[in-house]
Amino acid sequence: MTTTLSRKRVLIIIAASIAVVSVIAVGLVRAGVLGGHGASTAASASPSDPSSAAVNATEPSDRFIVSYAEDSAAAKVIASAEAYGENVLDSLPSEDRQALTAAAGKFSVQLETVTAHALSTAGITLSDKLTVEQVKDFVSTLEAADGIEAVEPDMHMTALDNSSTEDSNVPNDPHFSEQWDMTSGSYGVNATNAWSQSTGKGVTVAVIDTGILSNHPDFEGQLLPGYDFISDPARARDNDGYDADPSDEGDWIEQGDCSSEGGASKDQTSSWHGSHVAGTIAARTNNKNGVAGVAPDAKIVPVRVLGRCGSTSADTIDAVTWASGGKVNGVPDNENPARIINMSIGGTGSCPRFFQKTIDAAVARGSIIVAAAGNDDQDVRNVAPAGCKNVITVGASTKTGARSSFSNYGTGVDISAPGGEIDAAENGILSLADKSTKAPQDPDYATMMGTSQATPHVSGTVALMLALNPDLKAEEVVTILQNTATPMAECDRKACGAGIVNAAAAVDNVSGKSPGPSTTASASPSASDKESSSPSASPSTSSRRSSTPSVPPRRFQ
Repeated sequence: MTTTLSRKRVLIIIAASIAVVSVIAVGLVRAGVLGGHGASTAASASPSDPSSAAVNATEPSDRFIVSYAEDSAAAKVIASAEAYGENVLDSLPSEDRQALTAAAGKFSVQLETVTAHALSTAGITLSDKLTVEQVKDFVSTLEAADGIEAVEPDMHMTALDNSSTEDSNVPNDPHFSEQWDMTSGSYGVNATNAWSQSTGKGVTVAVIDTGILSNHPDFEGQLLPGYDFISDPARARDNDGYDADPSDEGDWIEQGDCSSEGGASKDQTSSWHGSHVAGTIAARTNNKNGVAGVAPDAKIVPVRVLGRCGSTSADTIDAVTWASGGKVNGVPDNENPARIINMSIGGTGSCPRFFQKTIDAAVARGSIIVAAAGNDDQDVRNVAPAGCKNVITVGASTKTGARSSFSNYGTGVDISAPGGEIDAAENGILSLADKSTKAPQDPDYATMMGTSQATPHVSGTVALMLALNPDLKAEEVVTILQNTATPMAECDRKACGAGIVNAAAAVDNVSGKSPGPSTTASASPSASDKESSSPSASPSTSSRRSSTPSVPPRRFQ
């Protein structure tokens, strides 16, 4: 079916104050998605780690995550829950219930709910917020209780948005001429020249985000069954908790909404962030309609975690667990476990222990996690999951090969990809959206900027690689990406990673058409051990492919 849809150009910068316990999408997006401005297998951190919740606590909070020892009585109650996300307070052993109640009572607040989640974790909700000092005291009190491994504030998640050449295999999609990010020119990812060898066929990519516009014509034949992991009906706007429909219901908010996350300073329209991200990965291509995706024959597993006012990390750990093929009580098993998990979402604060545990488990199942660096022009170590170990962390770059002004930076960034700049719509990333400002009505296209938009370029490239060699491990993938990257014009590798992802060069390396370094990556220090680095200029280059640059140690362990 050939359909001509009107274009919607959008330049919206989201200036949001994000609480320490907030998870947001990474980029400058239309309605507040962190693609906007302003958002291996490593051993799990122990309670003695400097990344503990007490150190992370910089904002008041009324929501916490408690991780119980797997052999504890409380863990057995959580494992036996009929459905994750349900309140198991009354089912907890009396000693555990008393410990939680007493810790809350110490601050004259009540324990309202204890919800079961994957990996022996429970989400704790109190009747009122604790101050920063009270949060630290509350965490210390509970971590001293028998059977509790760790306690941390429940991170609030949101979308991370900011919202021509000698290419072969140029598709017939009418808006492809506006997709500078896909070509070999203007520091794009050179996807067109990769398609003669790989289109991502047979690879599944989970997009953990706002859900999906399943009726968009550029998603025809591209989607596999997904799931909705928003437990709060008010956030979900679908009048229920977890369910099998990952449709994007719209994340629009009105001024004053989201009071628990600081409140919206003004009305914000729906972002359609998840569809924008998924479209960059695998929009239907060569269909004489819309735009092209980096890996046009890959399949998308849409996983909804972001709704009205974002999401929580408690729901997100269940989403990541399910997407990677893990067990989530009350939810049917994922019949299409994702080889790649795209997380264009994030929250402020160093990587929480429970989040690292979730990531490590997903990687152990065979998933490769690609995470947006964030859009706050700060060190990436201050954002999760981008600052966690065992993820590929992606910064944003511009048409001129520079670091996008909003992009987070530092030695924790592995690679960069086109994310655009906020100065003009034509310098952003064009992908799928909807005309409506609230509930979905009419498929459309929109320009957004942010690390949220950069990340799916890398996820799509990894899909192209895995289609050629499904046996590639995460550490091998990141080594190839870094050693085939296009050098940046104005940012060095201590701030922006190895360079801009080059899909064609990466595919050539996997297929053996170009020489490359050994694909065995060495273990590296933890993220907290990495030195901080501010962006600095580096020599410009006219070369479209790097000459096997030296790659610094990775965070894959």
